[in-house]
Amino acid sequence: MDFITKFKENHPIIFHSSLVIIGSVAMVYALLVFTDIFTAHGQESQVPDVRNMPLEKAVELIEDAGFEWEIADSVYNEGMKPGIVVSQEPKGKSYAKRIRTIYLNINAFSPKTVEMPIVTDISVRQALSILRSMGFKDVGVDTIPSPYEGLVLNVKVNGHQVKQGAKVSVNAQVRIGMGDGTLDPDPTQVLPDETLDSLQEVQRQRARQEAEAVRE
Repeated sequence: MDFITKFKENHPIIFHSSLVIIGSVAMVYALLVFTDIFTAHGQESQVPDVRNMPLEKAVELIEDAGFEWEIADSVYNEGMKPGIVVSQEPKGKSYAKRIRTIYLNINAFSPKTVEMPIVTDISVRQALSILRSMGFKDVGVDTIPSPYEGLVLNVKVNGHQVKQGAKVSVNAQVRIGMGDGTLDPDPTQVLPDETLDSLQEVQRQRARQEAEAVRE
């Protein structure tokens, strides 16, 4: 009879308790080893700096360094070639685990487009605020003979009138047609409440400007 068998017969409780302890230690050790492998513990690499590179070249460098990659967002800059990496996260030359994903922001191949909102029959101030908040950069105002001074009557994009919902590039030239108040109003014309509210807003704005001018 060998020692282990004899020990098991003489001390069964101690024997089985020892097996449980040894099994638990082995499981903890295996879990630690698996965690190190799964999380690539201690396997950090330098993140390549791929800013201002074409996407194809940037991807090649990222994959060669052992990282994953993903396009997070795109912007449009006329001064840069389409497909160029604008920024990245994590930053270039920092250190990260090789399982980390590098998120890229690239220069879009075409400008962002949005749906043209309703900006007629409201004040110019409101229209300008709406258009600029949507990303339009080149917005101007033209006056049109009308009884309603300061009210937006039409909108042109690159010289053409557009309807609500039309897809328009935020880089397009937008011209707002504003009434100049030189014509007499038609007494038979009934204006919607929204239009009347906008005209009142124009009058209040003009009154504030005149009051500020007097104070100066």
